Amino acid sequence: MTSSDALAGLRPRLPSPLEEAVDARFERHGVRLLLKRDDLVHPELVGNKWRKLAPNLAAAGGRTVLTFGGAYSNHLRATAAAGRLLGLRTVGVVRGEELADRPLNPSLARCAADG
Repeated sequence: MTSSDALAGLRPRLPSPLEEAVDARFERHGVRLLLKRDDLVHPELVGNKWRKLAPNLAAAGGRTVLTFGGAYSNHLRATAAAGRLLGLRTVGVVRGEELADRPLNPSLARCAADG
């Protein structure tokens, strides 16, 4: 299986689109600002997470993916979503004690829901 085959279930929107930020202050100074919208690459692997995770997910070869992140980690959330989409088992180790003995926050609840 090639790495592109392994990631076929993620269907990213590449290249990520460019969006112009129009503002009179920019125009007055002859500045054109284009934003690279990596947040639109994939609806569940937000921000630059698809680009960061893709090589590791491809290399996993169907094995369990183990990763670490904080209690509010978009990385953990994206890894769990990718695991669900690709049928990979994922294990996320949460660093820090800020949520010890407390209910899961929305990010960690999404991780749990994604397996």
